[in-house]
Amino acid sequence: MNKFIEKIKELSHGYEVYLVGGFVRDLFLKRQNEDIDLVINKESFKYSKKLAKAFKAKLITLDEKTKTYRIILKDGKIRYIDISEFRANTVKEDLQARDFTINAIAFNVKNFANFKHHIILPKKNTLKDLKTKTLNTISSKSFKIDPLRMLRGFRFMAEHGFKLSKISLKQIKSNSKLIRDVAKERIKNEFSRIMAANNASKVLKIMDKAGLLGTVFPESVKMKKASKKHYYHKGGLFEHSFKTFESAENILNNLKMYFPENYIDLQKHFEADSFFSENVTRKGLIKFAALFHDNAKPETISFQNGKMHFFGHEEKGSQKIKEIMSILKFSKKDIEFSSFLVKHHMRLSTLTRNNVVTKKAALKLFRDMGDSILDLIVISMADWNSYKSLKFFSKGELSLQEKSLRELVKYYYDLKNAKPLEKIIDGNIIMKEFSLKPGPIIGQLLKNVLVAQEEGRVSNVKEALEIISLKLTRIKKKYKI
Repeated sequence: MNKFIEKIKELSHGYEVYLVGGFVRDLFLKRQNEDIDLVINKESFKYSKKLAKAFKAKLITLDEKTKTYRIILKDGKIRYIDISEFRANTVKEDLQARDFTINAIAFNVKNFANFKHHIILPKKNTLKDLKTKTLNTISSKSFKIDPLRMLRGFRFMAEHGFKLSKISLKQIKSNSKLIRDVAKERIKNEFSRIMAANNASKVLKIMDKAGLLGTVFPESVKMKKASKKHYYHKGGLFEHSFKTFESAENILNNLKMYFPENYIDLQKHFEADSFFSENVTRKGLIKFAALFHDNAKPETISFQNGKMHFFGHEEKGSQKIKEIMSILKFSKKDIEFSSFLVKHHMRLSTLTRNNVVTKKAALKLFRDMGDSILDLIVISMADWNSYKSLKFFSKGELSLQEKSLRELVKYYYDLKNAKPLEKIIDGNIIMKEFSLKPGPIIGQLLKNVLVAQEEGRVSNVKEALEIISLKLTRIKKKYKI
């Protein structure tokens, strides 16, 4: 890190350059920060270009209006250097326009070696707030200047273990509706970082009490208003959904406890995030899907012979979560992943109802769900765990269901790590035996043989041809042959 600071210092002649915000905060807290924040008295673009050239790094514009730029570094412990011009006449006045006291802190880059003796603080309580990790707004107008700061406060709670003061929470309650005016991409990025944290459920609980969760996600308000007499939990649908969310987080945080045989493989699976958009993680999306898995129940409720049903709530809920995520500008892949989990969240409950999953049923499930079966298992287990505190809940039944899921995970990895099955038959033999021409039908017939082979029903050419013979008439109709 020092080499970056020394280079910045070396190129700062003729400028007033200050290290500011989160970078300085984390220096005080003795924590690693991957980003450096700078404010400069003039010519921020010119200075940014000079800095980018020196570091042989990419320069992008973050905000032309505020003259804010970002240098993206290729290697090392520092990812970004953000540079912006003073938003006032002096650095002290600039700090007074920031979000929280713990971030309204700066020192001149030339004083890096002994920065504690040259610190600039517009508020006297800043160092106390740093020591107690308390989030106090720098002014009563802080959230009006940028309403996203409300969500950022909760993100600081999730990522850094800070706590919002009573005054800050009161200000959020008063200003929560202002979040509607913020660019959806910015909301998505902050919220996704909250969901990626291991303590997201605790943070969202406070966020909900402050009124911000309902403003960002009006669907949660609808779930709260759904008639409580139609749901098992005293708090109705929202309580059940939130408990499912909490349970999903608990399972993901304690994979060794829930899946002792396969937890290492599962950890690798759940940490595979390159598929998703910026700041979005697989764990975060699983928890998000858990929170909204039953969002369509109020619209699908029906009664037959005195029994309550929610027919089609999975399919409708899948469409609704697509709408929710589209509004917040999640990527297509983010949306497809989450909606898939909501659409199929009942599949395992049906499959494990008798606590016996046949080999054939498991193989079909793996073919239909792919790698997402592992994500779906967490959703299903969390759904069942949400009922633990209720009187009618059967601990024995849950234990058997969880055993079924552990066996499914083990079988999944046994198959994944096993040697590929030897090929019994090829397309040439099929075409010759049944007088068929090359085409998609050959691939389909080979797939049917492979499925039968996986299920242990086929082990030689003769048995493979028998299977094809049984399927051929129906498949010919499908391919109009």
